[in-house]
Amino acid sequence: MNRRNFAKRLLMASAGLGIPSLTTFSVNEISDSQPGFSKLFNGKDLTNFVDMNTSEDTWWVEDGMLKCTGWPIGVMRTEKQYENFILDVEWRFMEEGGNSGMFVWADPFPHEDTPFPRGIEVQMLDPEWAVIHNRPDEYVHGHLFPVMGLEGTIPDNPSEVVPGRSYALEKRMNNTRQWNRYIVVCVDGTIKLSVNGRFVNGIRSTKRKKGYICPESEGAEIHFRRIDIMELPGSVISPEQIAPVAKI
Repeated sequence: MNRRNFAKRLLMASAGLGIPSLTTFSVNEISDSQPGFSKLFNGKDLTNFVDMNTSEDTWWVEDGMLKCTGWPIGVMRTEKQYENFILDVEWRFMEEGGNSGMFVWADPFPHEDTPFPRGIEVQMLDPEWAVIHNRPDEYVHGHLFPVMGLEGTIPDNPSEVVPGRSYALEKRMNNTRQWNRYIVVCVDGTIKLSVNGRFVNGIRSTKRKKGYICPESEGAEIHFRRIDIMELPGSVISPEQIAPVAKI
């Protein structure tokens, strides 16, 4: 018996028993649809994305991969906003010390005189970045943090290296030119990050729960061979928790 027939029989039975909480629903309101992944990056072109402040030469598609030169520094954004969703992203750096990331629930424009929008960054760093810049190894394994003055975030694993950031509990990042896989779950203001097969980080936002998704260009060549998204049911949110809507 499928879910629709089961629900229909349940409603008929509840009517016979006089249960008002069930008889108020219509059978036609019960859907067989299930959440599923779709391709945010389709492997062919930049459909679904809009350049924010990079250039025509920054992003291109080759051999089924989305590639980015890293210059100029900035982002492109999705055409529409997303609220609750799961991102499945496979990416790699083509040079040691690469720096990039993916902004979620972001504004559709740069913040003041910076190249980046306000939102939350899911950071992507090459492991050699920490060596090259003489910084703690913690940086390169999947930091989550608010950017451009976004307030109201609570890290799962507060970083002692950079206050306000959340650090990954395990070091799971692969080396330069090797593929990494991020699963990013964004639901009702909470972000959970899986790095190469295990959830290791999370952060909570009280003031931003819907906005744009923005792949980042930040000075190093990065490739994406998968950016898939599963949209999930919405939450109860206020207008103040939604990013501004793009004018174009």
